[in-house]
Amino acid sequence: MSIQSLYATARRSLLANQAATNATGQNIANANTPGYTRRQVQLRSIPPTRGGVFFHGIPNAGGGAGVESFNRVRSQILDVAVRKGQAGSGGAGESAALLATLESQLAPDGGDGFLEAVSSFFDAWGDVADAPTDLGVRDALLSAADRLAHTLQGADERLRAFGRSVETDLSATVDHTNQLLREVADLNGSIRTSNSQGALDPDALDRRDAIIDELSALGPFTARYEDNGTVTLTIDGMVAVQDLEARPLRVTLPPETDVASVYADGGSRPLRFGGSNDGAIGAQVYLLGSTLPDALASLNALAAEIVNGVNGVHIGGTGLDGGTNRDFFDPAGTLAATISVSSSLTSDGIAAGTGAPGDASLATSIFGLGNATHESATRLLSGIGAKVRASTAEAQANAAYTDHAMALRDGVSKVSLDEEMANLIQYQQAYAASARVLETAESLFDTLLTL
Repeated sequence: MSIQSLYATARRSLLANQAATNATGQNIANANTPGYTRRQVQLRSIPPTRGGVFFHGIPNAGGGAGVESFNRVRSQILDVAVRKGQAGSGGAGESAALLATLESQLAPDGGDGFLEAVSSFFDAWGDVADAPTDLGVRDALLSAADRLAHTLQGADERLRAFGRSVETDLSATVDHTNQLLREVADLNGSIRTSNSQGALDPDALDRRDAIIDELSALGPFTARYEDNGTVTLTIDGMVAVQDLEARPLRVTLPPETDVASVYADGGSRPLRFGGSNDGAIGAQVYLLGSTLPDALASLNALAAEIVNGVNGVHIGGTGLDGGTNRDFFDPAGTLAATISVSSSLTSDGIAAGTGAPGDASLATSIFGLGNATHESATRLLSGIGAKVRASTAEAQANAAYTDHAMALRDGVSKVSLDEEMANLIQYQQAYAASARVLETAESLFDTLLTL
């Protein structure tokens, strides 16, 4: 083994352990930095070299240690699991919040006032049946009818206002998503350049992974890592980021389309979202395209049931004024937004019966419609409530799955101070030992000079 080889071995060992110590120090410094992935230096044995002053008969053990690679400790399998969980957690959480708001807009007091307005209206018909000629009771019926109409109109107005608010939120969510896609494309450029130069840009990689995590909570994005260091992002089979190009998503809203839709850049069909498992965008699109229209349809069906049911009976009766063939509700207003009492109807025009003195057969019949109508109103409210409970339970389950997946990933990628401190001591001792080898080589060289 030559003196030159001994010098080189000691020098390489110093540099290798210095690099490992620096990486460990970086890990310790960033133990609490969000999104930081721990770094790891892989050392390798250097093969023996010849040259310089050589001691014959003494075997050459090798050329010391060098840096094989500088890596981020990351598992793509666990990344996929975490992002799947985040898509479900973000979507279910957003869906639960949206449905809870929808429920509160439909019935701000938990449904008591809504159901009470329905019950009070039909109970008022029962009072008319008990006292068919009492004008005061008839006035109370008209007041109860107005209150019921205003209750349905108010619910319709609040639901539609809520829908417009969600449309605004959807546009903002997609705008934010497009900003993140653009940033991923920019980071692709930086990372690709570093890779082409044989270097690693761990900070850019950490930032890109953190953005992809965030994007997963917004929509069902799929990441594919390319050989040149870039990442390709797709959603519903459509490319959102490729190399240095970001392809923004586009929102279309009524009246441009029947329902709010999201399109990929250049796509001719709207992206398909399954609801609560497709991130916040999926939850918002699903609510606007399915849940909210269903709620409005059920509300309109309830209004139509009331208008058609009451009018169907009332039109065959005679009022105290002798008038016949009159509707109680305006027949043109069969929607929740348009339901109203006929403008020409007065207290003595209400048909409680067929005209015989004291006849209240029609009022009794209309009163009898109350049970079925009350059940329809209850189904409307309970249906939304059931969706809220199911979505909340799904959000909790997805959150638990995501937390578990993140804990597994953190066990691989996150800094453990205990482990890093042990590594630091190991590398420091190796560095000190390498320095001692270098001192020994110098001593040997000085001895040779004196011979």
